[in-house]
Amino acid sequence: MSTSLATLIAVDAEDRLSAANTFASSVTDVVQARKDGLFAEITAVLKDSSKQKANARASALAGLRAVFAASPTASAPYLTTMLPLFIEAAADKAKHVAVEAEGLAKELVGGVAADAVGAVMPAVLAEGEGKWQANLLRADLLSILADKYKPQVNLALNDIVPVLSALMWDTKPKVKEAAVKAMADCCGVMDNRDIKDFVPSIIECIQKPQLVAETVHKLAGVVFVSEVFASALAVMAPLLKRGFDEPTTSIKRNCARITENMAKLVDDPYEVEPFVPVLLPALAKAKEEVADPECRTVCQAAYDQLKRTASQPPVWKRIEVAAVRDIVSKLTGEAPAELLDYAAAMTHSKLALKNLNAADWKATLTPVLALSLSSDKVEAAVPAILEECAQHVKVEEAKEEADDAEQLCDCQFSLAYGNKVLLNQTVLKLKRGYRYGLCGKNDSGKTSLMRAIANQQVEGFPPPTELRTMFVETDVQGDVSEMSVIDYVVHHEGLKAYGITYDMAKEKLLSVGFALDDSDMAPASLTKQVGRLSGGWRMKLALVRAMLMKADILLLDEPTNHLDPGNVKWVIDYLTSLQSVTSIIVSHDIKVLDQVCTHVLQIDNLKLKQFKGNLTHVAQTYVPELMSYFQLKATKFTMRFPQPGPLEGVSSKGKHIMKMTNITFTYPGAPKAQLTGVTVRVSLSTRAACIGANGAGKSTMIKLLTGELQPDKGSGDVWKHPNCRVAYVAQHAFHHIEHHLEKTPNEYIRWRYEHGSDKEGLEKVTAKLTEEDEKRMKTPMQIEYKTEDGQLRSLKCVFKKFTEGRRTANKSKEYEYEVRWQGASDFTTWVPKSKLEAHGFSKLLKHVDDKIAALATQLQRPLTQKFVENHLNDVGLAPEFATHTRMGALSGGQKVKVVLAASMWNTPHIVILDEPTNYLDRDSLGAMAEAINAYDGGIVIISHNAQFVDQVCPEVWHLENHTLNLKGSYDWLESANKEAVKQAKEADEYVDGLGNTVKIVKKKKASKAELKKIKKAIAEKRKAGIEVYTDEELEAHGFDTAV
Repeated sequence: MSTSLATLIAVDAEDRLSAANTFASSVTDVVQARKDGLFAEITAVLKDSSKQKANARASALAGLRAVFAASPTASAPYLTTMLPLFIEAAADKAKHVAVEAEGLAKELVGGVAADAVGAVMPAVLAEGEGKWQANLLRADLLSILADKYKPQVNLALNDIVPVLSALMWDTKPKVKEAAVKAMADCCGVMDNRDIKDFVPSIIECIQKPQLVAETVHKLAGVVFVSEVFASALAVMAPLLKRGFDEPTTSIKRNCARITENMAKLVDDPYEVEPFVPVLLPALAKAKEEVADPECRTVCQAAYDQLKRTASQPPVWKRIEVAAVRDIVSKLTGEAPAELLDYAAAMTHSKLALKNLNAADWKATLTPVLALSLSSDKVEAAVPAILEECAQHVKVEEAKEEADDAEQLCDCQFSLAYGNKVLLNQTVLKLKRGYRYGLCGKNDSGKTSLMRAIANQQVEGFPPPTELRTMFVETDVQGDVSEMSVIDYVVHHEGLKAYGITYDMAKEKLLSVGFALDDSDMAPASLTKQVGRLSGGWRMKLALVRAMLMKADILLLDEPTNHLDPGNVKWVIDYLTSLQSVTSIIVSHDIKVLDQVCTHVLQIDNLKLKQFKGNLTHVAQTYVPELMSYFQLKATKFTMRFPQPGPLEGVSSKGKHIMKMTNITFTYPGAPKAQLTGVTVRVSLSTRAACIGANGAGKSTMIKLLTGELQPDKGSGDVWKHPNCRVAYVAQHAFHHIEHHLEKTPNEYIRWRYEHGSDKEGLEKVTAKLTEEDEKRMKTPMQIEYKTEDGQLRSLKCVFKKFTEGRRTANKSKEYEYEVRWQGASDFTTWVPKSKLEAHGFSKLLKHVDDKIAALATQLQRPLTQKFVENHLNDVGLAPEFATHTRMGALSGGQKVKVVLAASMWNTPHIVILDEPTNYLDRDSLGAMAEAINAYDGGIVIISHNAQFVDQVCPEVWHLENHTLNLKGSYDWLESANKEAVKQAKEADEYVDGLGNTVKIVKKKKASKAELKKIKKAIAEKRKAGIEVYTDEELEAHGFDTAV
């Protein structure tokens, strides 16, 4: 034993401090002292636990404490290897030994270099002999580390949390209290903003498991957007594991959803690797054993995501400490083992922090390596260590395209919408003049990304002062829909900063085809109300705003939606002519992307990937699956429409149940009629596509058919079977739900039909009562009824309400409605429909008919959460979005499905879809096409998507020159022409659907005897099971069909 050490351990307690300082001053060269065996001798002293040697142990600890205070850098590599001894000494029965050990351990742990935390952490986390004094010190040491070395402790949370969780259940109150504090301190270094505020609640759950359910519910509402590292998973894993052990299904479901969302945000697989053995078995069990099938589906999705994340390629390779030590040893030559271990721990810390900065490495490693190496060797060794280590961890990046184009942005960011992660730590690079086609599966975040760019929500994207960015959208809010086109442009909120004048706006509007005024009945003019523009002209209007803004970047979401082929070409030509403007385009039209795009941006696995070339080139060269986004096939899911059931009095699918005859319609203030002489017929077998140029009046005609608009007075009739239920999805469909965005789709449908009838249906113009209608209804009506003794009475009564009773009269076969009259609460009578209509009750009768039709579906379709959820799932909206997500957080495609599902809840007989293909991807369109083919009701579609229309509609209604021409299959045209003959029976000739002039042959009326003979033949055929119609049999015998 050295003389200095012998002197130190022999002193009394009162001389210990001065002796320790004397001992420290004698250790002038720590490395040499190690070679001389000084630290081995002290270790032997500390391991002698006899009572007689207690003073020696205390003095040795005091001496080491003085050495560390005098030479922290030189002594730390050697003292860190002795830390387990110091921690165990804190439980020494001799109090003065324990005090010295505790003081030395705290000073050592709090005084090492930041990157040396990895050298002391194993000793702090080791359980040792498990004495409570040692455990208390371990908890205190972790608090010290968390306070001083946050980034390094953040990396070690995966190992720290289980240790502290166990100490929080220690039987000693002091240990328990220190462990709770240490857990809060250590978890506090975790830098995940999404869950940081929940850390106190998560810690409390470790102490009070009964709080797990409530904490999981709170975390289920968190929007996870920050990149997730092992530290965040370390904090969450105990809670999630306990959540999966809970018996409640909703808790398991929420845990699965949290696991899935967090796993999506992990970039490197090794970050999630330690949690796979903990959470994957819990998910595997839940996805097989939970009773609720929807919960099992959520657990399956989380299970798949966790496995996918664990097996994805890394963006930063992991290297073990042992491998780093080998590199350091190889490049430094001879050095003490303790020094190599210490240098390796510091080097590994730099790599774990992804810090490859040469200056930082030099500052960290030089003082340590200089303890045993010459300055020349150190200067050469540090860069060599950095270079070799970097080769082990860096992943080679793809080479960028070299050109002279100006770079507009280069930013890294994450993006979430509602509670769904869309992009995680992805890079966006844009250059001037390039046109990027943005592709991805439905709900992958294409529109959300463009909105985030436009709203300055993308981190690192240049501000508007540097880069003018405009989101070109066609939606017109209700408060400006009555403004004229010119006023709308001049006073647009987004253009106020650019000083746009009337002349400037007028010049641009005229240049893209807007007329000066409505004198020539142009489809769009400067004076026309914005709300009355068709979708195609709204897109042109949006592009005019972009022209006036002189935007650097145009963000276009489905720019060719609603457009006829001529206007599609105009948009393509316009975009390709912009040499200094960058465009990002979302479109489901392959031809548009092929002709416009110079590059493709693909959203895949929460990342943006960029490729040079148009869509077809990129698909053929780089991403073969890209074309699957555009194929009209239901590969991802199926869609089912609810079958309508039978209609009273309708035994054939070919019988008309809606019709519009010789209708004319003129918008208020317009000099000419928008539509003239329009006649259509709709049956359960109808599959009609309504086509025409933008502004031709397609949507107007459909609104007339459904009752949302009223035809000109004196023009023809609009009729619907009283029991016929109609679903109408408008072109600008979101107006149905824009006031209910705080509801989930499930809640919205249950609200909309809570009283039986469709609340949205009450908004129709043809259903709203005017003052004149109300006045006529209050006028006393002469009624006749029979008293209880059979006497016929007549009196005048004032209407009170309909009871919603309806029956068919025995003789006339006319509908009769039960009316309650004012004056006596029990006084009701049955009144014929014709009499009620004559007294102004037509609109109210439609309400009664609609309610009776709606009530017919309620027994088969109860308005419960589960039943509505299944209905939404049938149209392609998964339960996660149908029941657990508010509509404000849904994508455009999802909102279309909500509107479609809501319109079809009452099992309609006729479905009218105005531009249903907008916002829907190819999977959804393919599923819709299959649903239409399997549907037993009638379908009318307005669409410019030729591929979709050709697949589902053999009949075509072509609107041009303000009137309707019928085209389509031979059978359908024959039926349509026969109907036209009926309407023009008084005329000598008429023009058929193909524009041919047809001479009318007048037919004689059948006599009673002839009619009786024909009816007898019909009865025999029907008895034989042959389906026949009276009018067809009359026509076949050469008689007039009007009987």
